[in-house]
Amino acid sequence: MSDFIINILESFLGEPYSHNESTGQVRFDCINCAEINGYINETDGKHNLEINYYKDKFNCWSCGKEYNMHGSISKLIKRYGTKNNLKDYELYKPSSDEIDDYITNERINNAVELPPEYKPLTQSNGLDQKYIWAKNYLKSRGITNDFIKRYNIGYASDGYYKNRIIIPSYDSNGHLNYFITRSFLKNAKQKYLNPKVEKQEMIFNEHLINYDTTIFLVEGVFDHIVIPNSIPLLGKVLYHMLAYKLLENANADIVIVLDGDAKDYVKTIKNQLDKDRLKGRIKICVINDNDMDPSKMYELNGSKGVIELLRNGIENID
Repeated sequence: MSDFIINILESFLGEPYSHNESTGQVRFDCINCAEINGYINETDGKHNLEINYYKDKFNCWSCGKEYNMHGSISKLIKRYGTKNNLKDYELYKPSSDEIDDYITNERINNAVELPPEYKPLTQSNGLDQKYIWAKNYLKSRGITNDFIKRYNIGYASDGYYKNRIIIPSYDSNGHLNYFITRSFLKNAKQKYLNPKVEKQEMIFNEHLINYDTTIFLVEGVFDHIVIPNSIPLLGKVLYHMLAYKLLENANADIVIVLDGDAKDYVKTIKNQLDKDRLKGRIKICVINDNDMDPSKMYELNGSKGVIELLRNGIENID
């Protein structure tokens, strides 16, 4: 079934950039974006058009809202395909049973739960040596009890995530959607160990974000903890879902605060966001020291150090 649908879409969209058969998710270059930008018999190479044939939906993360490039797959085919394409799609599109199976599996596969060994650090347990180690590790990074309570930080003394700090993430409705674990042992071979969930499909701690004031994009979760109204990328890449949410909802400036070794990534993120309603509102915070980041600055100089870093480093980007 999926091969037939991909063949139909390829006939007018070209070769897909990616295809996950288990989820029905396919990504193409957007044919409408190419037309807008004056490409003739070429693509824009940005892979912004996403299609899910189990959900019968398509959306372009770049031009979707402005040019009505979203909706059902039938709508997309009517717009750019042929009558035969539409007839073939109606013949091969997923049955209701296949869709029900997909929805059931998606709920199972995407369910995130805190590990059974998770223990909240708000509940004092001085008898557990690992509790003391976890608290001392956070204290060494300047993480106070107020931060522990606000971010529901916990730890694990045993189990798969033993000897680790556990920091949960919650979506806009307050439901758990991810968590980060970081070893509190000095010589740990693997500092971070995280659940096998597609992080590009979630926004870390979105329930804490105020879209009406300045939003800071940072690399790591510890940077996120010490900078209010920040979103951690959990790396240096801005995924399409977060970019789309910001373009749709952000009503103030967005400041990119990446480490000093990430200048090329900053330019890429700027290009993703500096358009439409966010045009001219994307700024960067320059950190010239490659060994420095917001969490390290907080560790050394507290909140005053972070405020000084943001105040002196923010600038517009060409």
